[in-house]
Amino acid sequence: MRELGNTFDFSTRLGGGIEGVLFDIDDTLVDLRSAAIDAFHAMVDDLLEGVTSERLRLIAEDFADDGAGAYERYMAGEVTFLGQRQLRLNRAFELVEHKPLSEQSYLRWAEGYETLVKDSWKPFDDVLPHLAALSSWGIPYGAVSNNVEAYQRMKLVRSGLSGFAVVIGSDTAGAPKPDPAPFLAGCSQLQTAPGRTLYVGDNPINDVQGAENAGLIAIFVDRESKHAAQSALTVSNLEQLTALIGQSINSLE
Repeated sequence: MRELGNTFDFSTRLGGGIEGVLFDIDDTLVDLRSAAIDAFHAMVDDLLEGVTSERLRLIAEDFADDGAGAYERYMAGEVTFLGQRQLRLNRAFELVEHKPLSEQSYLRWAEGYETLVKDSWKPFDDVLPHLAALSSWGIPYGAVSNNVEAYQRMKLVRSGLSGFAVVIGSDTAGAPKPDPAPFLAGCSQLQTAPGRTLYVGDNPINDVQGAENAGLIAIFVDRESKHAAQSALTVSNLEQLTALIGQSINSLE
């Protein structure tokens, strides 16, 4: 965990207590990256015969990490959800000098990929214990995501995370993160004050800057320690966050 000394103190910043917690979903609660890589491999291994395992690994990671920058174009309304996935696949094929799939072949590929990726969704190991701790402390929680609400609710349920009554999608509040609207909608549904609500996410802009601009307390989850220091408190897993919240609660008793 990043050492912040006295620059972050739960008791001071939260005015005496945590009223609620909102989470990003993809790669904060649900290990979407691993699911995407596994499904990608299963769907392209037969199509890319002769490509070395190392190059397959690299393009699978590029696909999962959206090296094409396609999801932001989807959020901006420039392409469809299937379209952004196609751009990512086309880029992966280009990286190994393979021609892209035809439109009909891509649609069949996308259907197979969607089935496989859904079967691979699962939460990180620290998620259920963390949610259980929040419940034991009487702290309500919800989710704010940059995907449509119905799809993300289904993702949470299929991942074994059925305890989310509050889920704000990109279609719920009229704007995606980092706009303040979805964060404030989450607080409204939780019935918590933004300044006493944590927002936990893995994206420095959409999650950290967005939450802070909306007046929430941002918690940056950097599971692989890939990012530079953030303005928010940074943890490498939710176990650390559980301990910090526990310490905050004990200090107020």
